[in-house]
Amino acid sequence: MDFLGGDNRCGQQLLKLVSRGSSIIAELNRLSENIPPVFLDVKKSEYAGLVFDFAYLNDEDKCEGQVQNNPALLEKDEEFRETHMDILQRFYLLFESIWKYITDLQSYWEDVREGFYIQQTFESILVNQDGKQLMAEALYLYGVILLQIDVKIPGRVRERMLISYLRYKGSSNVANLDDVVRLMRHTGFSKERRPAGYPEEYFARIPIPVDICDMIIGRIRSDDIYQMSYNFPAPEQRSTALATQAGMLYVLLYFRPKILHDSKPVMREIVDKHFPDNWIISYYMGTTVDLTVGWAPYKAATRAIQNTMALDNIEYYQRSMVDRLHNLKKEVNEYLREGVLNEKFVLDEIHSKLLPCVRNCNVTLRWFMLHETTQDKKLKALVTQGVTLEDILMLLLNTSQLEYLLQEMFTELIKTKSEKWDELRETGRSKMDKLSQHFGGEGALAAEVVEETLSEWFENIANRIDDLDYENSTQAGRKIQNLIQALVEVEEYHQVDSNLQVRQFLLDTRAILKQMIRYVNIEDRVVITVSTMGDFSYGWNVINGYVPLIQQKIKKSPSLVMQLRSTFLKLATMMELPLTRIAEARSLDYESASEFYSSNLVEFVRKVLAIIPSSMFEELKNIIEILTNVLQECPTRLPRDKMKEFAQLDQRYDLAKTTYNISKFTEGILAMEKTLMGVIQIDPQKLLEEGVRKELVDRLSVTLHNSLQFNSKDKKAPTFEQRLDHLSRKLQGMKSSFEYVQDYMNVYGLKLWQEEFSRLINFNVEMEANNYLTKKIYSWQSQYQSLSIPIPKLPLIEGERTVNFMGRLVNELLKQTDSRRTVYVDQLSAWYDERGRASVCLQTFGTLHSSIGTPGMAGCDKLLAFMIVKDLQILTNRIIKRDFPMEDKKCLIEKMSRHFQPVSSLPRDAKMYYHEAYQVGAKLWPAFLDKVMRIGRCQLLRKHIGKELQFACKLDSQVLHSALSSVNDALLNDIHGFYIDPEAHRYPNGRKPILPELTKYLDNCGMSNPYTQIYITTEPITHLTFILALFVITFLPRFAYDPQIDCLVVRRKEDPMDGAPFIIGLVTILKQFHSQQKDVFVAYLCQYCRVVMNELENAQAKMKEKDKEVIPIEVCNCILFLETFCNYAAVDRKQVENLLPPYLITKVRDYANKGPARK
Repeated sequence: MDFLGGDNRCGQQLLKLVSRGSSIIAELNRLSENIPPVFLDVKKSEYAGLVFDFAYLNDEDKCEGQVQNNPALLEKDEEFRETHMDILQRFYLLFESIWKYITDLQSYWEDVREGFYIQQTFESILVNQDGKQLMAEALYLYGVILLQIDVKIPGRVRERMLISYLRYKGSSNVANLDDVVRLMRHTGFSKERRPAGYPEEYFARIPIPVDICDMIIGRIRSDDIYQMSYNFPAPEQRSTALATQAGMLYVLLYFRPKILHDSKPVMREIVDKHFPDNWIISYYMGTTVDLTVGWAPYKAATRAIQNTMALDNIEYYQRSMVDRLHNLKKEVNEYLREGVLNEKFVLDEIHSKLLPCVRNCNVTLRWFMLHETTQDKKLKALVTQGVTLEDILMLLLNTSQLEYLLQEMFTELIKTKSEKWDELRETGRSKMDKLSQHFGGEGALAAEVVEETLSEWFENIANRIDDLDYENSTQAGRKIQNLIQALVEVEEYHQVDSNLQVRQFLLDTRAILKQMIRYVNIEDRVVITVSTMGDFSYGWNVINGYVPLIQQKIKKSPSLVMQLRSTFLKLATMMELPLTRIAEARSLDYESASEFYSSNLVEFVRKVLAIIPSSMFEELKNIIEILTNVLQECPTRLPRDKMKEFAQLDQRYDLAKTTYNISKFTEGILAMEKTLMGVIQIDPQKLLEEGVRKELVDRLSVTLHNSLQFNSKDKKAPTFEQRLDHLSRKLQGMKSSFEYVQDYMNVYGLKLWQEEFSRLINFNVEMEANNYLTKKIYSWQSQYQSLSIPIPKLPLIEGERTVNFMGRLVNELLKQTDSRRTVYVDQLSAWYDERGRASVCLQTFGTLHSSIGTPGMAGCDKLLAFMIVKDLQILTNRIIKRDFPMEDKKCLIEKMSRHFQPVSSLPRDAKMYYHEAYQVGAKLWPAFLDKVMRIGRCQLLRKHIGKELQFACKLDSQVLHSALSSVNDALLNDIHGFYIDPEAHRYPNGRKPILPELTKYLDNCGMSNPYTQIYITTEPITHLTFILALFVITFLPRFAYDPQIDCLVVRRKEDPMDGAPFIIGLVTILKQFHSQQKDVFVAYLCQYCRVVMNELENAQAKMKEKDKEVIPIEVCNCILFLETFCNYAAVDRKQVENLLPPYLITKVRDYANKGPARK
């Protein structure tokens, strides 16, 4: 019974286990690239007090108490859970799958031992060819998983992840937790330190049956389990033939450390058979190990490997390898010469010359590429003596090309084998028929003397040729040999020998029969043999050391890319090792695993070919310089004697030469054909475009990062507008030059520029927005990040809280409009400093738009909106809901609120209650004021950014603006109609919601009003309007009316306030609640005006006429505040007029001018 047959449960179960092991390794590699930084370096993280290792299990209550008793940590804890729970779930499933894998493997062994699988025992499985491979691979993959996870996901990281998952999931909801924790705990291993007893103690955490392990190791010791000796038959190639099982043996021996320590004869046998000439091996997917280091703690293993490490032994193999390398270089170059590898030569010499050459090339490459990585300087000097990295690389490139040509040729021959065989057979039969007719006296070539015997003989030969069948190659070959011999012998007849024409026919027929023999020998086995010999899985990591040299050669000769295609295809053989078993088991993981490994291969191709777009952009620098600073624009009218001067022939020659260099790089990469790497097809045009995009993104990122740095301490530094103007000119020069060379790069320059610039801005906005979000978004999770065109992460600026240039830009805008240094004048739409100079004005936003474009303006607007949301959440959740409801304050607020009801009344002793209110919020008002002012400034900046975007939209895209306005109005009418009569009107939201999509367009075109926007949803807050009214009443006396700019300004420069931001901040807060709250707020302030006027009237009854004050400054400020508030909040002015005497409103500005001047 076939061990892997569908009806063999034993074989199928083992195959599925091995497939799972390969899938786990793929997932392990995938996740190891996306470990959140917080788990790698806890001390530098903002979540330092929330991430614990296994010490947490010793005192869980204490650790949890530290979190629960700290409100700030508690808030961070919720944020941490929201951000990381999904990725923690995935990592835990990985850890659990490793434990399940080994427990399921042990269950399988137990089933075999107990006879669950009929007619199958360990002995019978290990005798079967597939059985012994799978049995060895099952345990070997478990060892590989343990080694790989300890390197790629360090022990402390695993512990932190498991504890974090446990904290948020709950121990009762996590199955198998104890077993997973026991397996995944920290081993003490790091790249710098290997603890004693590692890794054998780590491997022994889940005990493996000794007898099974010994049987597997014994089978590998004695057998060539993969039958690789067919491909590498020579004795000196034995280490290469057994390389795969040698790597397996290295891992499996850690399950039996006693052999490594004490079994000298066994280790000597293992080394003599598997490691006679090599001490650096690849044990899985290019992961290499130096046996002198790996086996250093083990006495028997160290002693055994000493024979290999003997200096005379190394020198012997090194000399033979160097001689072989130089000879092979010449031989391969000879085969690759134009016209050498024709069909006849290949079919004649495939087994005698070509396959041995390919075999020797791969053996030599493996030895040099692995041993060149040794860390021992003396050994490295010895290994590379007489050979250079360039020699190794060129042999790799030429060998890959030879393998590719042979595989392509044989693949094509296999496809056409039947047709060509039939054609040759028909031609041979036809020639014999003509000779039969010749000797029979028939046809145009009839002989003078008829020879019936020869005629019948040739007719018989024709029939025998016609009966040939290539399906049975051995029988067909024997028959053809007999026919050739017969045709040679027939020439001895005088009638044949004396006729040149007959002899020529016989010669041609023998040539045809020989060609048919060649076609008989065409088999799939040749292609498989070449592919097996060309296995490059050992070079997955090693090849990275050759990338700079490859790039250097590409830069010198871009046409080398054509030859690199075959090398990339050779690299694709790496995928066969991890994917073979997954494919055989028909696992659902095949697609994801192949996608992962294919993407890694494609990433390597991009890495190698990145030198082409990089070199293009180096040339582009010169073009930018010439177009921006050197070439003069030719005037409309030009004097004849000035023509030569304006022609600038030398400069234009330099421009043409640089452009030609760019076109050479383009031509080089486009010469490469489409190539399938695993499951991903590489299109050279797409590859070029992605490379150009990546280089463009890198350079834009660096330009924006360097240009948008603001050092306030440097007095000689450029001003804010000067920086923006410099950035604008720089980007415009890049854009113009990029458009100029787009045809020579074979890309759509403007389209690429707009897409990548927009993506770059949006990505940086998303990363900066993490400062204001509860659930963070890591860079690899961003919708704007790309594996093929990654946006680089640039270093943080020391002393800055921001993450990138977008955060620095928005912070600088806020700094330029700081209310401590500037006053906002609504009529002029500008912020003015104390010297009367415009700090930020309409021109500033125009310059900002020209520098960072519409995506940048929209990004700034988005970040300001996030800031407003964060501040509103702090105000409502932390200050109003948490700080005000404290028992003592709560009682006073309740008492005062009742006292001032109804708001239309005139309460007694109001002045005393206002004073008490000031005392209640004295400690909270500064923080409250800071948030209100920042919200107001952010709203003003959003308003101005919107105006600039809307103006640009009207100017540059009037049709878009009109279309958006019409759609927006239509939707608003539909929504109003729905709320008036839901039965008659449907809500404008079909299967695909239109409102969110429309909102994106409106925001990017500045067609939204930030003052009317609802930023947060919150429950109604008791006494909110009363608290806000008390807040305003507290700070109103600090304002003064400035008639020159017709707005409220602070009396003292030290006060961090400004009239417009103060009012807009309050408007924004009230907008987040029911619209009635604004009316109540206005009523409270009007009540305050009446109370003050009443107090004044009572006091003036006892004063002299000259000391009487008609309208107090507090009332003037309050009424001016209400007027501005109604304007920004769209509140009907009649509400104020109904609650206050008309004369107060009409005369307020006259009396406000008499107030104290600003200091």
